Amino acid sequence: MKKMTDEEVRDVQIEMLVYIDKFCRENDIEYSLGGGSLLGSIRHEGFIPWDDDIDIMLYRPEYEKFVKLMMDKINSDYTLLNFNVKKTLISYSKIYANKTISLGNLDKMHPDMGVYIDVFPMDKMPESDNERIKFMKKVQNQAENLLSTSFPEYVSGSKAIYAAARLFLRTPRFLLHHGKWNEQAVVLDNLMKTYEHTDVSKVGFTDSRYREKECFNKDIFSEYEDVSFEKHNVRKIKRHDEYLTQLYGCDYMELPPENKRVNHNYYDWYWKE
Repeated sequence: MKKMTDEEVRDVQIEMLVYIDKFCRENDIEYSLGGGSLLGSIRHEGFIPWDDDIDIMLYRPEYEKFVKLMMDKINSDYTLLNFNVKKTLISYSKIYANKTISLGNLDKMHPDMGVYIDVFPMDKMPESDNERIKFMKKVQNQAENLLSTSFPEYVSGSKAIYAAARLFLRTPRFLLHHGKWNEQAVVLDNLMKTYEHTDVSKVGFTDSRYREKECFNKDIFSEYEDVSFEKHNVRKIKRHDEYLTQLYGCDYMELPPENKRVNHNYYDWYWKE
């Protein structure tokens, strides 16, 4: 198989983003670029130069509609990775390109997965800082239970030292939950939706690596607009400044020092033959 260049990987990601955008517009689903992708759209009108992925986020009702309709859509080009469709050990969804695949790395989470876009649900969370942090820790603990249901997936890591650490830390959970990935995925998804029908004002991705920074007023998911990303019109929340300031600080338009310009760099991507 031929290894993909960084430019080819980005081209495939853009193709998927355009596909997702068209799908969402046709089905009246509102979504927004999220995380570094939203920052990139505002600061660079596309990818952050050293970044290597695309994230989108949907308020939970829109996320549920997106997943349901995407499940019903037959497409030979892309696959929806969601626990309702096929085995997955993550708390969110991915869309990946079937013409690509990852080979030769330590990450065994989804061995047949191609170049992807992450799709994050944004859920209601407690108002109180202390209660919200407790809730997010509970979600992240359940996410660990899900990760620990399968071997060798639960020791998967981008480096051998990470895999060794996870073997030590997750083995007790594996002995308790092995083989129960679907059951644990359902528990996790329902847990994340705990506050769905309550009148709280805070929203975020509850399994976020940003932890306590991942907390936004739900009103910012009430208005959307187009934004240019690599010369394509896609969608974003109008009040992006509140979101980006919360995650990255009020100086988010300034470039970080070079030693903090890191990418994920988890995978080597190849074209399928």
